[in-house]
Amino acid sequence: MALKLRYFSHPDMLRQFQPGILIRIVRTAEQFFAAKGFSIPPANDCGEIDYEALASILADPDEEMPSDLVDGLHLISELGNEACFDDLLQMAGEAGIPVGEEVTPQDLAALIWLARPRLLQQKAQESSFERRKTFESFAPADPAMAIDPEKLPQDLSGLEAALREHFRKKKNGRRCRVYRKNMPGSIHFYVQHGQACRREPSVKGEESACTFFRPERTDMVILDAVNPELRINSASAPDMRKYRELFGLHLFGSAETFRYADKYNLEPLRKLGPASLECSDFPDLESARLTELEMDWGGALNNKSVEKADDVFTALEIRHAAIPDQPALKRAKIKVKLKGVKKVRVLSLVAGNKSGYPRGEEAAMFEEWLRAREFIVYGKRAYEEAA
Repeated sequence: MALKLRYFSHPDMLRQFQPGILIRIVRTAEQFFAAKGFSIPPANDCGEIDYEALASILADPDEEMPSDLVDGLHLISELGNEACFDDLLQMAGEAGIPVGEEVTPQDLAALIWLARPRLLQQKAQESSFERRKTFESFAPADPAMAIDPEKLPQDLSGLEAALREHFRKKKNGRRCRVYRKNMPGSIHFYVQHGQACRREPSVKGEESACTFFRPERTDMVILDAVNPELRINSASAPDMRKYRELFGLHLFGSAETFRYADKYNLEPLRKLGPASLECSDFPDLESARLTELEMDWGGALNNKSVEKADDVFTALEIRHAAIPDQPALKRAKIKVKLKGVKKVRVLSLVAGNKSGYPRGEEAAMFEEWLRAREFIVYGKRAYEEAA
């Protein structure tokens, strides 16, 4: 089993749980632990837990360990932290899960998993999806469109049914679920669906075997209510096209509510040079550097060139050169330094409608900066340039 439960492999980490909660976790796989020779103490005598023995079992999970337990321990270790505590507390309250006054983040994650494991799975998926960086954007067909989240339909069953039929025809199975989460200024939709079946060599004990299964994938669709547009993260181009059509149809009544239109324009780099990366009017931004620029010279030989440096503009200046007038600017990477933050952020922009940069709270700030520097075209300008 490739997954290593490092968090649970140390006795001191296990002692951070309330003993009663730890025993409840172990009892979900009572037969497995009994086969490993681990003695589960009675619920009213938590002082007899052999933490060393339990840690040694969890340190090296094998194929005999129930998959539900493996998934649960992984979720608890991933979400049982201070950063997730408030969200987990709200989740427990909404689900009616009793929580004591002295509960720790680890205890809280475990309590939710014991009572409603699906809730913890959804939270982990949301956390993972928010880290996704690459999205394609689609502009509203009506430039004057306004999106009111309160007026959007709450019932997504029709959308789910249409997507389910789409995935069934693609031989991706019959399961499809759509979850909605309201965020500040946007609505996030998570689309869970199957993929093509797979067969992989596997091991069962000392015997070779073959595992047949259907992987699951969750795509992400973001409806931006502040700057109306649809952003989609999907590994499949046909799925992305279908999302554009069906989300428009079932949320707004028309499959053509959103259409392809250029969102990102790299011309400010050529027109303004280093001034195109000015940050002084954004108090949270310290600096920005162009580190990579791909140029397309066209022609029958598909000639492309890439300028790459720690600072492309400085490198060009040393060579007494500039971005040439002829080639189309296709792709750029910009490293942005936030004030008080050591790690730089990398913004990847592709001329057209594809972008890659950190999501979550930083996304809105980067979008605002890109709009101010005119790397993002929208409204009337977007349609003029897409025509």
